[in-house]
Amino acid sequence: MGDKIRLIVRGEPECTIDETITNDGTINLVHIGDVYVLGLNKKDATDFIEQEYKSNLIFSRPQVALTISKYSERVVFLSGSVNRKGPYIFPPEVEAMNIVEVIARAGGFSDIARKNRVYVTRTFFDENGVPQNTQTYEVDVDALSSGGNSKKNFWIYPGDRIEVPERLI
Repeated sequence: MGDKIRLIVRGEPECTIDETITNDGTINLVHIGDVYVLGLNKKDATDFIEQEYKSNLIFSRPQVALTISKYSERVVFLSGSVNRKGPYIFPPEVEAMNIVEVIARAGGFSDIARKNRVYVTRTFFDENGVPQNTQTYEVDVDALSSGGNSKKNFWIYPGDRIEVPERLI
């Protein structure tokens, strides 16, 4: 959702489109209309679109080229006892990051942060992008970063909210 794509059908310049994938996960193809591409990688989306043109008897052997011209911003929001509060934008090629790395890249903990009790709030969505429920996790980032719990990672995904409380003196 939100990625901007360019789609070209070889030899059919009227079918070239530049558009953003809608919140419904669709794009609007010339001669076909809306098709659902949410969750497909580039190759699968290309194959699916070629098949749509064939099955709708638009083209017998379409050659589709699909490129992503701009990725949507995927953001995590940090608040509380961190050095840089606010949104942190994931690099476009990253799907998830370890919580230790997210906090480090966003400036690290402040001096009064309670590192052993960080709260991560995550919203879960259905296949249509409708929020279903929200869950909050308590994470001991201090143990994860010191290697005390080296076999475990806690992954942060776009849309998560990280709250770092202050520790009592």
